[in-house]
Amino acid sequence: MICLRRDSPGWTLRRVEEDNAFIAELTQAALTTAAPDELAVFDETAQEYFEDPQAALTAAKGDAAVGFGLELAMLTPAALAIGSAVFQSVVDMLMGKAVAAGHRGVIGLLRKVVRREVSPAVLELTAAQAHHVRLVALQRAHALGLPEAQARQLADSFVGAVTGQ
Repeated sequence: MICLRRDSPGWTLRRVEEDNAFIAELTQAALTTAAPDELAVFDETAQEYFEDPQAALTAAKGDAAVGFGLELAMLTPAALAIGSAVFQSVVDMLMGKAVAAGHRGVIGLLRKVVRREVSPAVLELTAAQAHHVRLVALQRAHALGLPEAQARQLADSFVGAVTGQ
């Protein structure tokens, strides 16, 4: 295993890859409730999203062909964009823990919560913070032009993923 120092060129790339992996996991947890039918093509869609988020979002706005000529309006790219915003918001809220445990420690803790390996109570998110996460998700969904019902469903799904509610 190669250990990278913060000042080494590969450190930033590795952190982005780790963050993207967690964003994908968080988004999968949200889509389990919001759009479970999209989980079958999630990995491929997530890879395309992380390679070029804007292209994936643009393709999702128009009904893009997804294998075998099927036409589906994909929610996954928008969900990944919302997941990115939720991820950043929760990490910012947990900055005190991040100072003590480091960025990786916080991501590890979030991952355990999303996987339901530990109680969401360990994050110690207040009701106000959970509400803030919902607002962040809603704002990002609205900015992406999602219909209100989808925006609310995704926002609620992301809050559920990080709070267990």
